[in-house]
Amino acid sequence: MHTTLLFIFIAICLVLLSILLWERRKRLYMQQQLLQDAKELRHTHHITNAILRNVHAFILLIDNDFKVQETNYYQLTGVLESLDRKRVGDLLQCRNALSAVGGCGTHVYCGTCPIRHAIQEAFDQKKSFTNLEATLNVVTSDSETVECDAIISGAYLLFDEKEKMVITVHDVTHQKQIEKALVQAKNKAEKADISKSVFLANMSHEIRTPLNAIMGFSEILEATNNAEDKAQYQKIIKTNAELLLQLINDILDMSKIEAGTLEFVHTKVDINQLISELQQLFQMRIAETGENVKILTETPLPSCLIQTDHNRISQVLANFMTNAIKFTKEGSICIGYEAKENELYFHVTDTGIGISAEKLPNVFERFVKLNKDKKGTGLGLSIAKTIISKLDGSIGVDSVEGEGSTFWFTIPYSSCGKPQ
Repeated sequence: MHTTLLFIFIAICLVLLSILLWERRKRLYMQQQLLQDAKELRHTHHITNAILRNVHAFILLIDNDFKVQETNYYQLTGVLESLDRKRVGDLLQCRNALSAVGGCGTHVYCGTCPIRHAIQEAFDQKKSFTNLEATLNVVTSDSETVECDAIISGAYLLFDEKEKMVITVHDVTHQKQIEKALVQAKNKAEKADISKSVFLANMSHEIRTPLNAIMGFSEILEATNNAEDKAQYQKIIKTNAELLLQLINDILDMSKIEAGTLEFVHTKVDINQLISELQQLFQMRIAETGENVKILTETPLPSCLIQTDHNRISQVLANFMTNAIKFTKEGSICIGYEAKENELYFHVTDTGIGISAEKLPNVFERFVKLNKDKKGTGLGLSIAKTIISKLDGSIGVDSVEGEGSTFWFTIPYSSCGKPQ
């Protein structure tokens, strides 16, 4: 009897011991599992934080009152995290939200806000939305407002019967600027291609015209024995040869401008002497034409020595003079300069037919000819504008139709100092 009871007692103890050992192993297993889960949770948390820190977008978890529950905004911007639950517009520094007393959702323009409308509609219809393009007027730390282009998406969620939404805001301002620059570059390239085609077409015509005249009158000159006719034909050949030379020079200069190889050689230039030389040259040209036009000069300083490119200054003034002679049949043409505080003002003033107001804005563009009947390439003034720009100056024209024109440009004083 006692032996039986003893066996029963021992059996019960063994069972209890087994239960205790099983419970202990179970607790150990659960502790290990909890530790493993905690480790994996920490690992996941680190990965999530790394993603939120490095993703190129603001991510906001919001409720149906637009209040931000969680966000990476503070991590990305370095802004001190607010203790208050801000609404979407308040967090993103929306200009309207910040200017309203009640913040996001209370401004008069909030009713027409496309972002707010998309989020509210998504909550109402319990759905998500993607790729909403919108412009954010954001207030910067300097209290200035800047426009930011953004692409916004929202994912509708339901947690414990509470509505939430994950909002992503991608700032694509830089990409938009790049796209705009690419479009502008494309348009510029297309315009350049068209301009080259127009240039070739114009030059083909302009080159053939004087060449045909030279060839044609050379043959006639060879066949005639009349001295008066020969002189006339020689004059025509010379005129067209000069036009062809001018055309070739303009083409060469234009090609150098396009290639960025237009050369400038700065030396000490006597401006009074340069003006005098141009006056004598063009007075001789007028004498050959028989026109009743007087070339005047305006050199107010007894001596004017500056450091600049002699040939380029002379080229621009010669172009002005050539145009003035074309459109002035009587009266005078005055070439001169005026010393101002930090620059020299050069001008060529004529008493010719002048330029109409509607043509004035375009006179320095390529291939613009003020009179189709007059010979020329339409490149001279465009080249002159580029030259003066390279010399850090400005260029322009003042004109009254029927009274005359003044073409002018300015260049700054260089290392040689002011004129004396």
